[in-house]
Amino acid sequence: MRLRRRLPLPLPPDPECHVVGEVLQAYLDGELGPEDAELVAEHLEHCERCGIEAATVERVVDAIKRQRPDLDPEAIGRLTGFVDRLTRDDAAGGPSAPSS
Repeated sequence: MRLRRRLPLPLPPDPECHVVGEVLQAYLDGELGPEDAELVAEHLEHCERCGIEAATVERVVDAIKRQRPDLDPEAIGRLTGFVDRLTRDDAAGGPSAPSS
């Protein structure tokens, strides 16, 4: 199981892109509560940039799972953790320190 940094929950009523970016991987992994998930879904419907980012992450992870169904779930966890860091970096405007 990978560790995530503390998420900004609960989300504000109309979350900005950087907030959605911080919780995107948790949303895609089904780890948000119903209210927060609904707010992210609404944002993704209206924000082209965030919608493209979410769709891209989903396609990459799905393609890897299809190509390598035997892949260790920890490897998928590392990939989604990497995407999590990329999303945070993009939202914050620069690279973050590697997490351990």
